[in-house]
Amino acid sequence: MSTGTKSPLAGLGWAIQLGAEALEALARAAKLPLPRTAATVAGGAPEDLNRTGEWLDAVAQSQGLELDLRYTRHAEVESTLLRAAPALLDVFTDEEGLQLIALLSTSASRGTARILAPDETVRDIPLSLLTTSVQALVEWDLIPAVDRVLERTQLREPQRTRARRALLGAQLANTHLVAARTLRLPPGARLSHHLGALSAPSRVMLLLVLAVLIQGCVLAGWWLMGQGAFEGQLDTGWLWAWALMGLTAVPLQAALAWTQGTLALDLSALLRRRLLTGALSLPVDEARRGGIGEYVGRTFESAGMEQMALAGSFTSLLAVVDLSLAASVTMSGPAGWLGLIALGAYCAVLGVLVVRQSKLFQGWTESRVVMTHALIERMLGHRTRLAQEQPSRWHEEEDQELARYAEASERWDAGTARVMTLARRGLLPVAIIATLPGVLDGASTASIAVGVGAALLGARAVMSLAAGSLALVGARVLFASVRPMLDAARLAPGATSHDAEDAAPQVAPLTSTEPPPKDQSLLELRDVFFKHPTSPRAVLERTSLTLRPGERVLLEGSSGSGKSTLASILTGLRRQGSGVVLLRGLDMATWTPGGWGAQIAGAPQFHENHIISGTLAMNVLLGRAWPHTQDDLKLARELCEELGLGDLLQRMPAGVLQMVGERGWQLSHGEQSRIFVARALLQRVQVVVLDEAFGALDPVTMRKVMACVEARAPTLVVIAHP
Repeated sequence: MSTGTKSPLAGLGWAIQLGAEALEALARAAKLPLPRTAATVAGGAPEDLNRTGEWLDAVAQSQGLELDLRYTRHAEVESTLLRAAPALLDVFTDEEGLQLIALLSTSASRGTARILAPDETVRDIPLSLLTTSVQALVEWDLIPAVDRVLERTQLREPQRTRARRALLGAQLANTHLVAARTLRLPPGARLSHHLGALSAPSRVMLLLVLAVLIQGCVLAGWWLMGQGAFEGQLDTGWLWAWALMGLTAVPLQAALAWTQGTLALDLSALLRRRLLTGALSLPVDEARRGGIGEYVGRTFESAGMEQMALAGSFTSLLAVVDLSLAASVTMSGPAGWLGLIALGAYCAVLGVLVVRQSKLFQGWTESRVVMTHALIERMLGHRTRLAQEQPSRWHEEEDQELARYAEASERWDAGTARVMTLARRGLLPVAIIATLPGVLDGASTASIAVGVGAALLGARAVMSLAAGSLALVGARVLFASVRPMLDAARLAPGATSHDAEDAAPQVAPLTSTEPPPKDQSLLELRDVFFKHPTSPRAVLERTSLTLRPGERVLLEGSSGSGKSTLASILTGLRRQGSGVVLLRGLDMATWTPGGWGAQIAGAPQFHENHIISGTLAMNVLLGRAWPHTQDDLKLARELCEELGLGDLLQRMPAGVLQMVGERGWQLSHGEQSRIFVARALLQRVQVVVLDEAFGALDPVTMRKVMACVEARAPTLVVIAHP
């Protein structure tokens, strides 16, 4: 609906076709590192605007970056934009249609947004204008109806505009939309790049400077009080000088706490993102070997490692600053070299005790992990235990595990108490003894005051260093349990652990859904060999398969013959041991995982597939973008009815928007199987792989499902028992 006036955003938006250029310009303007990969993007911007997000994700990945979608409600767009920069925004204007806005920064106090224009100049515009343009993406269909209502009210501007905004806001209050795509480094990128993006080196340097200034104020206060007290000149001037030193330390301490807190939050978020990415990128076989109990335990250990690593690092860093100052002041006091030697020897003794604590902490951690793993496994197998195990024996193993845990906890707590008591109480007497020779030799009162201040500062520093060292020792022990996830994060999609010229070339997800000509192979396997790491023999040997567009292939075999392994190789969940797997003539190493997954979708076996606690629509549209469009919901209803789930939809009060899963509507095995099939068919792929997807269906329902699959799957691979 054209208003006949020029849009305020005219000339400030980037055409969709310039998405790659907009991303690169925004990254440079935001001073993000551009760790380019050797990936290339196949084709330009898609004609289907609903797939623009997939294409922009591919472009960002090819540049070594990542786009994080910011979903929000219609009424909360402005607050979301305040936290989204740097980001790309979809906006709709009358003159240009759908365009991209490169948001560089926002100011809540001034109510402005700083954007990067296509000529790479920076412009300031009202934040409300940008908010309105983003909201227009979901308002467009309602504006004509709202305007018809307003015409009968005979309101004039500006009341008419305010009324339109109020009506649209009320109608769309609970409507979700993608407010922005925040540009950031992928979790698996080099740690140095992440630290640079967070300005971590400069923030750590600021911490050190603040710590030195604070301790300088403390030492100056001690010198002033000591000088006045020992020489009998404690007049008003000395007191004012001492108070000034104390007051100066207050804002410095506040700045230190704020800097440390914000840096800890940023580093914690980075670590959690890397851990989550690594957990999702673990090889399938490795994840299976651990079991759910082990990975729940690893989750707990990762939280403990994060807290210990951050707390221990900051505490130890500040303690080293205090200890260095204490050592330098000790040299100028009456203790001299003797005091410095005593301080070093004391720290060495504490270091030996802290190292010994690492073994005790490892034993405590192992017993705790064993208990967590056993608890989860017993919860999952509770029904089996009720049916097959005598109640009198249920607690035998639990009691033994608890006893081992209590013993390990007692050893760790006792050792920690000894270390902390020695660190808190031991250094001050040693420092005073080291000061006595200088005092007996007639040291000045000012020198004695400085020596006492150095002893107190050193005692506090040693106590902090001991606490930080114990935390770091614990973090080092816990690191072993989460290291596989961190290693997997470095190999995740978007990771740039190698220089661009050394990285393998990759092809980002294709934007075209058109299959190749029928005389060309779509998917091809040649002499594929695969063996599980713990298996003495190969599961697949010299396996070959050629699949052309539109073909339907049935793979049959007995249990353990490798059917499911072959399905996981086809869908990209596993890499073959040797041989060649080609998709559109390109091998798996050439594709990004996202690119391979955009062409092939699978429905794994029933025990490997799950109904997620959410709406039925979310479960069947899991492979599509969120929030779902009305077209997506309509397609989901149609497909569910074709799969014989029409009666289920009629029973559900909310239809496809009904909550299902553990906390919602309970589904039978047959209904779940059909949802798994619908999930695979709705992913807009070229090849659908169904692994024993019809085992829970009766013959009549299976014929209906097979007819639907036959009609909707572009190319089909069905795996079944003979």
